[in-house]
Amino acid sequence: MLSSTAVSVLFVVAVLLSYPVVDLAGYLVDRAAYSAAPQRVDTEFIPVEGAKPKNIILIYAESLEATYFDTSLFDEDLLPELRKLKERAKVYTDVRQRPGTGWTIAGMVASQCGFSVQVNTPFSGNTRLAASERPYDSAKCLGDVAKELGYQTLAMGGANSAFAGKGNFLRAHGFDRVWGREEIIAQSAVPLELSPWGVHDDDLFNLALTEIEKLEAEEEPYLVSLLTLDTHHPDGYPAPSCAQFPSENPMDTALSCTDSQISAFIESLGKVVDMDNTVVAVFSDHLAMRNSYWSQLSANPLKRRLLFMVLNGEGAAEIDTPISHYEVGPTLLVEANAVSSINIGFGRAEESVRAKPVSSRYFQRALYAEETLDLNLFRDKLTVDEDDLRITLGDSDFYITEDGGPFVYGVYMLVFDDRGQYLDVLYARSLDDIMPEMRGKLVAYFARETREGDQSFTVGRLSDDPNKSRSYSEFGTLEFTRISRSEFSD
Repeated sequence: MLSSTAVSVLFVVAVLLSYPVVDLAGYLVDRAAYSAAPQRVDTEFIPVEGAKPKNIILIYAESLEATYFDTSLFDEDLLPELRKLKERAKVYTDVRQRPGTGWTIAGMVASQCGFSVQVNTPFSGNTRLAASERPYDSAKCLGDVAKELGYQTLAMGGANSAFAGKGNFLRAHGFDRVWGREEIIAQSAVPLELSPWGVHDDDLFNLALTEIEKLEAEEEPYLVSLLTLDTHHPDGYPAPSCAQFPSENPMDTALSCTDSQISAFIESLGKVVDMDNTVVAVFSDHLAMRNSYWSQLSANPLKRRLLFMVLNGEGAAEIDTPISHYEVGPTLLVEANAVSSINIGFGRAEESVRAKPVSSRYFQRALYAEETLDLNLFRDKLTVDEDDLRITLGDSDFYITEDGGPFVYGVYMLVFDDRGQYLDVLYARSLDDIMPEMRGKLVAYFARETREGDQSFTVGRLSDDPNKSRSYSEFGTLEFTRISRSEFSD
């Protein structure tokens, strides 16, 4: 079993190798062409009267896109068990990925809240939600609706729930219990072997089955969300229990093992739950990022689709209506006979989209509903607390973390436009990692170069020229009541 220190080191390596900078940079380009300004959007639904809703089990399958079922690109023996499941499931064959939904936390938000995650730098995707205790507080998302409908709710995933703000988001939006790596380890009666990202999928599914059996003993319906991780790029992190797939591509073993583990979990559910009274969905959290199959996946980008299949006791069907992440939450609640009509954010149930078709270009657009923070570097008081690891601008606190986890070393940065208006927050391992893209930006950042290194705070233009900014070390607490715009003019 890996020690906690070794796991921490490997996790850092995994994050460095897999951070979605390329994907987020592409998103920023797409957003410029295919996005709408943030707007107010409400969630509305009509409950089905006089009937108990079906239970919902939603499995977010890490990066497991539908493209992997294309036998012209991939070995047909790679996903044999999921192929069999598709033969008795309702399969949505045209699920598209909009801008602002292409990494895990963004895919979860989009599928549960019906809008994209807006970021303004290529490095902010996993920091944006982690910086808020209650992300999208005014939104009503899948978990919120489920609670209003009387559901018990549980979210489980093998990675640290603090990472990227997953735990903050889920707890703020209707989930009674949120279990990540630490909680699952604490619940396990035996020591668990961990990957750099956390608990392997086989152990996740074992504990999930136990918890679902307990929920079955209650009268209320339940919503369980599960997030796998063993197919994470670049090469996958298969569990020790996984059989080696006979190929030279390391991703094959991870994919093959996920195929058998998800299928075995669903088969085991049949012994614990009434499958006619349960909606089980397998959904890609997002399209795969740059992994060891990237040449095949990226060869035909317009043909790539998300995997979304639903087993609901009603037989097999192929649904070719174009939909996106936004439609997943509403579709599941309709499948569960919990609502007769619903929109969550900009998302509608698939049957509503089918009844009122829209242009395929609609699914290339990012739609945003978040409230903009009105903070300004040149107007609002800026305070930095070295001991509490907190930056306060105006009435907003930014706790200095590593994408939600404890801050060990690196750079935690607030980014502003040239007028001083707040744009975004990011975390990076070093200034060198972000300097090419961020040079010249107006920023305020807290930095520690190594685990034992000194801490510093800098405000000004990000540059190799020290005259472009002010830096402080061993400062305890700093307060800036008025920063002059002319001092940092570009």
